[in-house]
Amino acid sequence: MPRATILALCLIFLQLALPAVSAAGPAPDIDTRETTSIGPNRSIDRATATFRSLLLGVYDPHDQLQDSDRSRIEHVFVYWQAVDEPMLTAKMRFAEMKGRTLMVTVEPYTKAANWRDGGDHLFADIMSGRFDRQIAAVCSAVASYQGGYWIRWGHEMEQPTDRYPWARGDAHGYIAAYRYFVDACRTIAPRAQFVWSPKGERELAAYYPGDDYVDLIGVSVWGLEKWDRERYGKPRGFAKTFDQKYRRVEKFGKPIIVAELGVAGRKAYRQNWMSEISALPAGSSPFPLLAGIVYFNDKEPYHWPGGYGSPDWRMTASDLGL
Repeated sequence: MPRATILALCLIFLQLALPAVSAAGPAPDIDTRETTSIGPNRSIDRATATFRSLLLGVYDPHDQLQDSDRSRIEHVFVYWQAVDEPMLTAKMRFAEMKGRTLMVTVEPYTKAANWRDGGDHLFADIMSGRFDRQIAAVCSAVASYQGGYWIRWGHEMEQPTDRYPWARGDAHGYIAAYRYFVDACRTIAPRAQFVWSPKGERELAAYYPGDDYVDLIGVSVWGLEKWDRERYGKPRGFAKTFDQKYRRVEKFGKPIIVAELGVAGRKAYRQNWMSEISALPAGSSPFPLLAGIVYFNDKEPYHWPGGYGSPDWRMTASDLGL
């Protein structure tokens, strides 16, 4: 795919993420608008635009960054078998008020008493229609959002762990289930943009569901100072940590976002990461497809192996430049 086409696609999705910027501060510089096709029988508005910086967003479950006017993406996690409807409704109302794009990460846990059990037949259950009600409920809720919205289903699938029942080392089953979800959701939420979101490991290519099922690619990036020092002998910054993951997904030619970013360590370490990120121009080297970064502003809910515990990724709006 020509570089100019790739860059244009990246800018398409940046524009989609700014549906109501007047509610959240000055708009970026925008030129002309036209229509382009994305996937089978789908079209969206496209603007050729110039942006001063990367699109920034947050996952902010404790509402610590509500006053920020720079954040353009509101990230929400939902368990599809037990949706927290009051939380989702409140987040959608807030995001609409702020003029933010809504990114909903749908976590397809099982219906077992322990949601992580039953992963060996999760994909078959999805394909047989046993989760159709959950798909309809989630996609109907998100479809009511008046701004732009992205749906991120079954993230970090390529590295099997005890954490996610959909991360099973079954690329064929995952792809079939992902496509089933997207096909069903498109009939309910036709404006949705879908984020395929691997962790960023070397196995990810086997899980790619195809261009027609992916609008953006999201990866997870974590900066833990203790991990860096013990594994690499010194602290690393954003670019060094992100580079390998970026190279693994750039070949798909889709706009790329860091769907989850967390940084933990001493103040100087965190400041270095944020300084690197703030200096990155959108749509140019070293990461020309990088369209945005969404910060994970919470304590890690899962224990890292190797005795690293649950890192606390939380920062203030000032720390994050928001």
